[in-house]
Amino acid sequence: MLAEERRFRIREILTAQRTVSASELCDRLSVTAATIRRDLAALEQEGVLVRSHGGAVSRMSSTNFQPTYDALLRSENEEKRQIARAAEQLVLDGDTIFLEGSTTVFELARRLVHRHRLTVVTNSPTIVCELQRSGGVTVMCTGGDLHKDTFYLSGEWAHRALSEIRLDKAILGVSAIDPRYGVSTAHHAEAQITRMVSKAAKTRIALADHTKFGRQRFAFVGPVTDIDILITDSGTDLDFIEQLREAGLQVIVAEPSRTKGDNSRTFKQKS
Repeated sequence: MLAEERRFRIREILTAQRTVSASELCDRLSVTAATIRRDLAALEQEGVLVRSHGGAVSRMSSTNFQPTYDALLRSENEEKRQIARAAEQLVLDGDTIFLEGSTTVFELARRLVHRHRLTVVTNSPTIVCELQRSGGVTVMCTGGDLHKDTFYLSGEWAHRALSEIRLDKAILGVSAIDPRYGVSTAHHAEAQITRMVSKAAKTRIALADHTKFGRQRFAFVGPVTDIDILITDSGTDLDFIEQLREAGLQVIVAEPSRTKGDNSRTFKQKS
């Protein structure tokens, strides 16, 4: 694990629980105490935390924390691939879909390059670049103001484009989801885009790895009942899954599995 990814994981842990011991970080990240001491010293210099005896205390706001796009690309990669593969099964040739600019949705976009008669609307420059080489996918970009840290487009131009379309499916990344509070994100602009897309779509599909559950961010997007289908990985707490199913969501848990005589990974879905 690279130092940047390791320190991102420490930020995530502190966002969730505010304090952490050095020994817990060593266990969770599988590194030595000396490595953790260097990481905590670097993060303290950045103003992320205050070192305490045997650990650290967060100085971050848990509601406004938003990692960079590059950091997100390197986190929970295997889980994102599992979720993307399950989501791919829900996209049909001939669909008109919206792909939101999260890194998990980007993993799905990479799997759609060879599709036919598919129309993709997106607010993600990285998804536009990924799909530009596809002969069978029509790509429409919303335009708008570019958020350079998270690589998505929002603002008046994006709103105008989204107000004039209707979609078969909206496929959305999730920054934070709490079964009782709902879905939220660190930025108000992103929340506005998600609400508009949800209203334009017949079916709303959310992609969220296990790290996104039980959290609340600054900007409220909507209740969990605004989601029709949620796809997550097997690391998600079963209590969260049951609460969402009781709320009426179809929850798909993407799991890696191996079949006899096949050394490649296949995936099964639980609904």
